[in-house]
Amino acid sequence: MKNPNENPKHILLKEAFRIFSRNIKTKIKGLEIYSGNDEEICKSIINSCYDSKNKYFQASAGNYKAFYARDFGWCIESLMRLGYAKEIHNTLEYALNRYSQYSGISVAISCEGIPYNFPNVYSADSTAYMFRCLRISKSKDIILKHRKFLNKEIAKFEENVIDKDSGMVKSEVFSGMRDHVMCKASGYDMIMACMLCNEIDSINKSMGDGFLNNTLKNYDLEHKLIKHYWTGKYFRDGIGKELCSGHTNVYPYYLRIINDRNMLKSSIKSIQENMLDKPFPLKYGYDNTTKFIALEFFTRDWEKDTVWALLKYKRNIEKYKGFTELYTNKGTPYKSLFYSSDNSMLWASMYLDLKHRLKKTDKK
Repeated sequence: MKNPNENPKHILLKEAFRIFSRNIKTKIKGLEIYSGNDEEICKSIINSCYDSKNKYFQASAGNYKAFYARDFGWCIESLMRLGYAKEIHNTLEYALNRYSQYSGISVAISCEGIPYNFPNVYSADSTAYMFRCLRISKSKDIILKHRKFLNKEIAKFEENVIDKDSGMVKSEVFSGMRDHVMCKASGYDMIMACMLCNEIDSINKSMGDGFLNNTLKNYDLEHKLIKHYWTGKYFRDGIGKELCSGHTNVYPYYLRIINDRNMLKSSIKSIQENMLDKPFPLKYGYDNTTKFIALEFFTRDWEKDTVWALLKYKRNIEKYKGFTELYTNKGTPYKSLFYSSDNSMLWASMYLDLKHRLKKTDKK
């Protein structure tokens, strides 16, 4: 059996070539264009992201024609509410079949069906998000079918991520959503450990006590997250760092790990004070201690002062006729010599779902 963590160079080279080829095409012809208003555009993008042949959701129909565990984990709640239950079930079947065949959960599965990590290190958040997807989808048949594999992945997560003496995440770099940055014992990875523990517990409540072996409960992770990462005003980006980063101060609340409203208000205030919500939410943030991988050379400012548009505004969707992946700090679609921002992200599902829910709230 092959191991996705070996990360054959040809897989990454193929992915890089696809992205660069689209970059050239985009510079000549412009971004992908979808017709209609914001809702029609979003619906078209969601449908274009579904690979009807192999039956799974790609992260996008542009740069990322592959399954990405974390992107699917972000979008799954919205996709469920939008009526894509069958496609979600198919996607989970596809992903877990490929992962189990290649002996482990990884960041992505290429369009050829080969799992891989980027960078070539263990991906803590990909594992956590796959368990989140299984819990949200309520796919008991899939969970039962892959029980042995899932328990192996829990043990692998504990072995790779958790320092068993301290009960903290190891002082190592893992692949995560901010994949161009090298941050050891990051706040984000600690959040992912907390999420995985909670998701396993939730699955066990559904499947039966002890169905999955939740060894992460032994470490009191949420207590340690607050003790070691909360400054009193915001969650620090990493141990020994004072950086207030956008994602580290959103995900504890988004994932319902932290439910303290005063902490949430303080995090939002810190995000605003550090201008991470300008020109609109949300920037990662960085300081002179932030270290980047060498590939950052090809996509300058990729994860520094740019705005990641997982949720954004109606006017931008209609202006650019799509759901743009990344904006500059001036509010325009990001591009560099080697890269052009995607305009067809599956993230459109979150915007569409949010708009529908807000409409229902307004009617009440």
